Amino acid sequence: MAVDKNDLNNLPRLLLPCVRCGQCRSVCPVFLAKGVESDSPRGRMTLVRALLEGKLKPSDLLNEKLQQCLLCRTCVMECPSGVHVDRVIIAAREKLAEKKGIPLKKKVITRWLLPNLNRLAAFMPAAALLEGIVAVRVSGGYYRPRLNLPLVGKRLLPSVGGKRPEFLTSSTGGSFSASSAGRRVVFFTGCMTNMAYPRVAGAVVEVLRRHGVEVVIPKELVCCGLPMLAAGDRESFLRVREENIKVFKKYPGLAIITACASCGSTLKEYYAGGIEGKVYDFTEFLLGEVDFQPPRGVVERKITYHDPCHLRKAQQIKEQPRRLLKSIPGVQYQEVKEPDRCCGFGGTFSLSFPDLSQEIGITKVQALMDTGADTVVTACPGCMLQLADGLYNRQSAAAVMHVAEVLAAAYRAEERQN
Repeated sequence: MAVDKNDLNNLPRLLLPCVRCGQCRSVCPVFLAKGVESDSPRGRMTLVRALLEGKLKPSDLLNEKLQQCLLCRTCVMECPSGVHVDRVIIAAREKLAEKKGIPLKKKVITRWLLPNLNRLAAFMPAAALLEGIVAVRVSGGYYRPRLNLPLVGKRLLPSVGGKRPEFLTSSTGGSFSASSAGRRVVFFTGCMTNMAYPRVAGAVVEVLRRHGVEVVIPKELVCCGLPMLAAGDRESFLRVREENIKVFKKYPGLAIITACASCGSTLKEYYAGGIEGKVYDFTEFLLGEVDFQPPRGVVERKITYHDPCHLRKAQQIKEQPRRLLKSIPGVQYQEVKEPDRCCGFGGTFSLSFPDLSQEIGITKVQALMDTGADTVVTACPGCMLQLADGLYNRQSAAAVMHVAEVLAAAYRAEERQN
């Protein structure tokens, strides 16, 4: 999808295929939680159509209805008419933003916080100290707030005080050579991996290097821009997109690797035409672009896997993570019921509607617990945080890991066994 093809101007055309059959209602996680027609994809399409026809005025209630969409694309996969509901919603939010502005909470996130994360990294030691005061450390390395905090309430927080990989704190970024000559790639870490899950970034680098891949992590890369797009803030999105493209152009032709489903789908869809290198999810690259060597180290875990929406539905990647996990000796793999059911995170959705986000997540978490797995694996840091919070709230001791972390653990076990 070319970014200059502004869906805002094409809203009537995007809405046209919707015949209001309502099949989308059977899968929409928000509708299943609330049971309200105006909170279903069909209901939102009707609201957007009424807005365009002037039958409905921009209002806070309308904005809330449109904001209460996870952009998970479950309805897009289900729609027999091929309506791109996610694109309609993003364009409609942009239209509302023109009329009423960006909500303050989202403005703080999209225009101040996310574009400046690199600069804020210098304050992480202070943030870690503060986190230890306002929150209690719990299992899995997370922190539970003692009181309702701005934006996050009492949701679990990732540790911000862990030992960060050198490349995440250096001033210029880093390049990690491989043990043997091979491919060279750019690793787009993304905000969540960079700031909340540096351990995942370290695992990705470790696994790629073991396959002869030199990994470059430019320090100048910023947020992929999805939160800005989702807020209807196209101006901010275009600004961060341009910043990232300038960095990518310093590495012409190099493949771009992500370990975040949302970053990956955004780069693939909205950076088209602006970058030369092909974008890959970590699992996709490992099985499709290098000679993958299954680890021989044993990892004794009973594992189940959660499909991130932006990986399975936006990028059609579902088999690769499973194949990688099943290649590890000692892993007992147990498929979960409805593996592609949304966890309810939705990026800034979880900040704007924390109660609804957690309610949607309950169904998913219960299904994961029903597998009896001691480890829940996924391929998106946002899903990791949501699932960890849900499992903790239901007194589950199951660990939450990224695919790369499990692989890295297996390779380390192989070294110890040798």
